[in-house]
Amino acid sequence: MKLLLINYEYPPVGGGAANAMWNIARELVKQTHQVTILTANYKELRGWKEEQEIRVYRCRAWRRSAHRSTLLEQLSFVMSALFVLPKILRNCQIEAIIIYFSMPCGPIGLWGKMLFNKPYVISLRGGDVPGIDARVSKLHRLLMPVRRAVLKHSYAIVANSIGLKQLAELADPYPVKIIPNGVDTEFFYQKIHQNDIFNFLFVGRFQPQKNLFFLLEQLSQLKKSVTIPFICHLIGDGQLKAALQEYAVKLQLDSILSWHGWLDKEQLRKIYQGTDCFLNLSRYEGMPNVVLEAMACGLPVIASQVIGNTEVVRSGITGYLVDLQKPQDIQQALCTLLTHREQAARFGQAGREWVIKEFSWTKVASEYVNLFSEPKMR
Repeated sequence: MKLLLINYEYPPVGGGAANAMWNIARELVKQTHQVTILTANYKELRGWKEEQEIRVYRCRAWRRSAHRSTLLEQLSFVMSALFVLPKILRNCQIEAIIIYFSMPCGPIGLWGKMLFNKPYVISLRGGDVPGIDARVSKLHRLLMPVRRAVLKHSYAIVANSIGLKQLAELADPYPVKIIPNGVDTEFFYQKIHQNDIFNFLFVGRFQPQKNLFFLLEQLSQLKKSVTIPFICHLIGDGQLKAALQEYAVKLQLDSILSWHGWLDKEQLRKIYQGTDCFLNLSRYEGMPNVVLEAMACGLPVIASQVIGNTEVVRSGITGYLVDLQKPQDIQQALCTLLTHREQAARFGQAGREWVIKEFSWTKVASEYVNLFSEPKMR
């Protein structure tokens, strides 16, 4: 099948959705499908390029950061993509389209259907679903007619978690199918190690969603209440980095924090394999790739009890799900794994077994393709 995948970001640019798209594209190629990617340019990354048998076209856009895109920058991609889409559909003989994010990318699929009657699937990722992020609720209301037109004319709508499906169906009157994220368990694997000092780990963008000021406060409280030494590695970057580093100094956390910036996949795997517990206290999630990667590397996870996390972390088996409104429970979870390394190791091993069984990119890619051979969902 000749497929076009569309997203305003694609590795080495972007976050979790870009990473998911990259993995699915690779698996589709392995399954003998022809894959073309339409995404935004970034610096010298522009125009056509073949990457591991995947044709990638990076059209003009105003993107200035590898790890964050403003609404205006996303809009610039959409306008450019609408212009180049007809040529790509003709020249690559595209049969079907998979689109990441109902907004801003969904209108590109609707345009393709209007011009060439190409079926498209919408993959919801979290922030594009009303009710996930209160900060953009007004924008969601404003764009509702466009979003509903995109969803109405799609061949199928996909969410990567039960919670996201429920929110999407509450916001818009269209059925949603669940296809979870996956993880490459051959690349991300467990490596036995023994640290003298317990190592916590966070990976992600430094933005409000990730709740990092709250995470620093929890680490500060833990530092005051235990005598066992520990450190926390923070991998990532973003708009809040300077403020977070300033707050860390105020909380006197300098000695227990290690700031790494963004790392490539091999470096990130090494960090996963050398730490003892993964932390994700986000305010909301779609289905976090980094949690799956950490679990594949044998790490127990302490995560907020929010949509996305609740379908990956099995509380009391692979780690702990904690209520953000109950800091005492968070402290108990942190303290338990810090003081009981054997239990942390058992959770980590159970987590790896869980993701091997349930979260395969091969399975995910197949489910996306199979959608086009099933009856339309509406």
